[in-house]
Amino acid sequence: MNQIILNEQTAYLSGMIVGDGHLSNSVKSKRNDASRDYRITLDIVDREHLFLVFRIIKGLIQTKSEPKEVNQGGNRIRRYCFQFRNKDLFLFFHEELGIPKGAKSSVVSVPLKIKFSGEEIRRNFLAGYFDADGGFRGNTLGFTTASKNLNEDIAEMLGDFSFSFTKESWVNKKYGKTFFGIRLRRSEIDRFLNNFPLRNKEKLERINKRFKIQV
Repeated sequence: MNQIILNEQTAYLSGMIVGDGHLSNSVKSKRNDASRDYRITLDIVDREHLFLVFRIIKGLIQTKSEPKEVNQGGNRIRRYCFQFRNKDLFLFFHEELGIPKGAKSSVVSVPLKIKFSGEEIRRNFLAGYFDADGGFRGNTLGFTTASKNLNEDIAEMLGDFSFSFTKESWVNKKYGKTFFGIRLRRSEIDRFLNNFPLRNKEKLERINKRFKIQV
């Protein structure tokens, strides 16, 4: 029986998975389709933040896996990865919340169970999503996604918290793919940073350095 429940911690992790996570769509054995690979992967730029997320996960499940630096070669930005297997957490993300397995960037959306939960659940989900995938958008902060549904869902949630923002879409000519974005009104940056339980200290330091905002 799955012992993982939706609370502030798992809502935050769900935002992380939607933003920078991956649920395996493979099996351990090609001879046995029932041997599901319950692998979960988080791929994050900020090392300190990944280890914070690792500690949250260790508070929920037992795992011997450890975060690792990804060797990308050359002078590319360092990235860090935490890959582990756990049936309960995998089924919570996929079956309980409906986060897609495999390639999800164009089809993912905010889980319905989170959309219709209380304020703190939604705040923690948005915090996890921003910590994973949010950042600078022009001269303000915002989000970028290949999923129109996710963009609409995030816009709806921000509207529920009375934030002012603009939505946009554009075609990436290199990939021939449409992307969707949200830009907070610049006057909302301070309130946004102080209204959500953001935990990515490295990202917050970059934001503070640019906008001179203390959070």
